Amino acid sequence: MLDISDRAGPARRGRWTAGQTKVEFPNMLFRGSATYPAPTCAELTVTGHERIELRGAEGEVLASFASGIARPLDYYKEPVIEAGSNALLVRGKPTGPLMDRPEEIVVLGNAFELRRDAKGFADAVVSLRESVGPDRLIYAPGLMEPSNLALLVYSGIDLFDTTLPLYQSARGRLLLTEGSLPVEDGGWLGGAESAEEHNLDAAWKELQLVRHMIRVGRLRELVETRVNASPWMVAALRMLDLSHYEYQEKRWPVTGPRFYANSKASLFRPDVWRFRRRIMERWRPGAHKKVLLLIPCSAKKPYFTSKSHRALEEVMLSVPNSSVVQELIVTSPLGAVPRELELFYPAAQYDIPVTGNWDLEEVRMIQSLVSHAASFGFTKIISHLGRESGFVQEVVDSVDTTQGAGTTAPEALGRLRAELMEACEAAEKVPRAVDRVEMLRSQARYQFGEDGSSLLDGCNVAGKYPYLKFLRGNAQLGMLTPERGMLSLTMDGGAVLMERGVHTVEMGDFDLTGNLFAIGVTGADDRIRAGDEVAIVRNGELEAVRVRHKRKRK
Repeated sequence: MLDISDRAGPARRGRWTAGQTKVEFPNMLFRGSATYPAPTCAELTVTGHERIELRGAEGEVLASFASGIARPLDYYKEPVIEAGSNALLVRGKPTGPLMDRPEEIVVLGNAFELRRDAKGFADAVVSLRESVGPDRLIYAPGLMEPSNLALLVYSGIDLFDTTLPLYQSARGRLLLTEGSLPVEDGGWLGGAESAEEHNLDAAWKELQLVRHMIRVGRLRELVETRVNASPWMVAALRMLDLSHYEYQEKRWPVTGPRFYANSKASLFRPDVWRFRRRIMERWRPGAHKKVLLLIPCSAKKPYFTSKSHRALEEVMLSVPNSSVVQELIVTSPLGAVPRELELFYPAAQYDIPVTGNWDLEEVRMIQSLVSHAASFGFTKIISHLGRESGFVQEVVDSVDTTQGAGTTAPEALGRLRAELMEACEAAEKVPRAVDRVEMLRSQARYQFGEDGSSLLDGCNVAGKYPYLKFLRGNAQLGMLTPERGMLSLTMDGGAVLMERGVHTVEMGDFDLTGNLFAIGVTGADDRIRAGDEVAIVRNGELEAVRVRHKRKRK
């Protein structure tokens, strides 16, 4: 039985209970050698060659399977699925689902061969996880080194052994998270007495770090630094991102901690890529928005708290009818962030190294999103981007108000104000109250999809940004909560979701007195992601919203 406590994309952390034995995962199976037996910290060991046995700390056998040694060559030509004792050996792509199998351990039988086949590795792990489901541990024998441990766990592997570190020790190699080097450079041994001790200690320490990064939700950052140790790892992460976005995205929450987007791979983080996709698929400006204003991002998040954006806000407040202006923040790796979505994850959480230089992939990504925004028929596009104005003007016809000056330079702000005054004066007058409603409508559409915009039908908005409530008559339907970075709903708001069949979770027929766990769920909207706001429905009636709001039953 698995008890999952933390997740970080496809990676997870928790406890596995097998009989009377409880062990943590992800975990390392120590294969003791004649010169270096398994250390006392080992929760799991592995023994045998032709038949492999997984043992607990007290020596009890938790699972076993035939390794495939000394099999005829034609044994490996077709996919192989062999049952052992509480273990299922899978070699090659499964031809169908294996979720009904009783075994708790699933062994990636050809893991060692995938060390030089990045695409094969990504395809094998993804197909195996999708086939066996989340309720089993995947074990990849002979594949782990300290440098790739984070990548293995991130991809969805739960168990790995020390076979490869011991083999590399015998070859005279010292393993580091950055790669390996010969034993002759013995200064790297530190306090270790042998290469074996050094390599196993390096792997064990990396496992502790990986577990911590899963717990705090930042494993992806660690993976992006570790993969640079070898071309295979860079390629494997790239294949996971480019070929298996859906596999990762559905396992990524819609909220999360602050993180660094320091590498090229950050462009394709599933949470970052999902944001860009949702902008393309779900976002559109309010019908009253007639002027598109392109502005740069800021180091401080959310943007509106930064000094540069406060200066821009002062200009906006000095312009009559500025409600017709749609602000769009240009940035990497998100591309373009509409002002109303600046609190939504990951727009308020990312940090990037700022150099002023943009590579071709970043430029094309930003141009694509800006072109999409410009396609909604604005009467005027103003670019207050500074040096970024050049490549933006390649795809949209805009007025550059910086003209080589800094974005907060008095002369640049003066030109910006003049252009806004002219454009806003020519547009139909729009009350601020209408603009506030449409801002929240845009947020609801981004968060819940097209049907979510109905949450704002007939509503008015109260409060001071960013703490905004939306009400229909005297009933509050929800509010913008910057701490969560999304709209939080009341029971009245949940009723709208239920009527629309959006973000609904069907529960069994029982009284809900606390949290709703998976065992009590009978159905759910497949668009829901971890951290989403949902309406919980029981027998056709609204029971709760996210469990925090409980309806009293008569």
